[in-house]
Amino acid sequence: MAMVTARASGNPYIFRLFGNFTTQFRSYASRSSIFQNSVAHLEKLIQTRCKSRNLTVEEALGYFNSMIQIRPIPSIWAFNQLFGSLSNMNQYSTVVSMYRVMMGCDHFRPDVGTMNIVIKCFCCLKKVKFGFSVLGTIFKGGHRHDASTLNTLLDGLCKEGSFAAASELFQEIVEKEHPYSDFTFAIIINGFCKARETWKALELLKQMFNNQRIKPTLHCFSPIIDSFCKEGRIDEALSLFLDMIDCGVVPNIICYNALIFGLSKSGRWEEARRVLADMLDFGVSPDTITCTTLIDSLCKENKTQEAISLFELMTRKGIEPNVWTFNSLIFTLCKHGRWKEVTDFIENMTNYGVSPDIVTYNILLDAQCKQGRTTGALHLVEAIINKGALPDGMTYSFLLNRLCHSGRFEEAERLFGDMASQKIFPDNITLNVILNALSDEGMMEKSQKLVDAMIEQNKELNIITYNILIKGYCLQGKMDKAKDVFDQMAKKGVLPDTISYNTLVNGYARINKFGIALKLYNDMIQKGLAPNHVTHNTLKKIRAYRRKASIQ
Repeated sequence: MAMVTARASGNPYIFRLFGNFTTQFRSYASRSSIFQNSVAHLEKLIQTRCKSRNLTVEEALGYFNSMIQIRPIPSIWAFNQLFGSLSNMNQYSTVVSMYRVMMGCDHFRPDVGTMNIVIKCFCCLKKVKFGFSVLGTIFKGGHRHDASTLNTLLDGLCKEGSFAAASELFQEIVEKEHPYSDFTFAIIINGFCKARETWKALELLKQMFNNQRIKPTLHCFSPIIDSFCKEGRIDEALSLFLDMIDCGVVPNIICYNALIFGLSKSGRWEEARRVLADMLDFGVSPDTITCTTLIDSLCKENKTQEAISLFELMTRKGIEPNVWTFNSLIFTLCKHGRWKEVTDFIENMTNYGVSPDIVTYNILLDAQCKQGRTTGALHLVEAIINKGALPDGMTYSFLLNRLCHSGRFEEAERLFGDMASQKIFPDNITLNVILNALSDEGMMEKSQKLVDAMIEQNKELNIITYNILIKGYCLQGKMDKAKDVFDQMAKKGVLPDTISYNTLVNGYARINKFGIALKLYNDMIQKGLAPNHVTHNTLKKIRAYRRKASIQ
């Protein structure tokens, strides 16, 4: 045991457990008479416990520590079974730590199966480069890697977003004729689709038709069909779907859901219904996503009663709704002011074991704000927090809008302070609404404080935000501050537009600083900005004032 502890590296918690559970395991082993009959009994027990699917991490650690101490050392398949079970339990770090201990043990000879499990664990931990180190160990040991080895590394690269590296590895696999399978192509096709390079995925699919070794499978077609639907390329998705069926590939629920989503989103209801009918003819039963996709689309088309009827049908058929299903219905009911049904659906959620999420609360909050119920909205936010849900930027944005529109600026300021303390900031649309309201009330100090807080957090402000500030200062005659904002926006890489210049020109004209106003006008022309009717009206006023002054 001292040798194992000395050589062990990795997770110290695991190795403390090794010591703790060795004693427990020995007691258990004694009671079961495992060691009375030889290593074969230990291997049989491990096989049985792994197949039972109720193996605990602590139990696995106990088995492992005993396996590396007894002689002769158990066969590699026993280790692989233990590793495989832990990997399926998402105990990736545990497997990696065990592997490192094993590599320090004499007489231990891992095979490709062992290495594949360890590579998978490194990839799941988003440490693909360590997975490649294990691949190097395979080569050094004189082992022959299989398709699963390289597929795991390829999938790991795609999942961590290293699509260029994944593409390079794929090319090497194919060109150097390493072991590969249809799943190898499916992985890279899916990766291209996630990188929004659907055309590359389609090219690869076409190459598969000319490949003598493999033919495209469902997992090669479905990511492209899904991408086409999300990109609004519905006709191409339908065409590829038919090609897939012609190839003898049977579609699954994922393919059908993608098509129904795309068709419904595009308002092609009759075609969506036909796809649903085809799906049923193929013996594929609709699931929660199928029904919810249709319900959500019906709600967006203001076909509220049809959406409710479909909800009732899906629940009668035993298809469980999820929070997205309820949110879609609650949103459309709020939109049409059907408050009694909103209450019914919220109460109905708990009957299906579904808890409202922050989207649910935001829908209700938005409805309260649009109804002008500021106090009710504030109470709802308190209820959200009391239920343990964390308000997000949307929650605060709805409430800030409402508070500003109802003139409750002190409360809005306090709310913004709460947001800033939680590192939550409004989006530019909400920010501009707030600034407009403050500017109209002449509260430029509060406006500037709000903008400064956003800049401190490295938030990018848009041209509208700067123009609102310039307008507010100009209305107060504070032209120095208005010009400071104008200069600051250029430093931030936001180029002034015609509105920016018009506001400043008009502001200087109002305080009779016509020379500066005309200089700004000339600067605007030199920058290639086209004057509009506001510009021309301001210039007319300047000329009229100058003519009057010259006569006097």
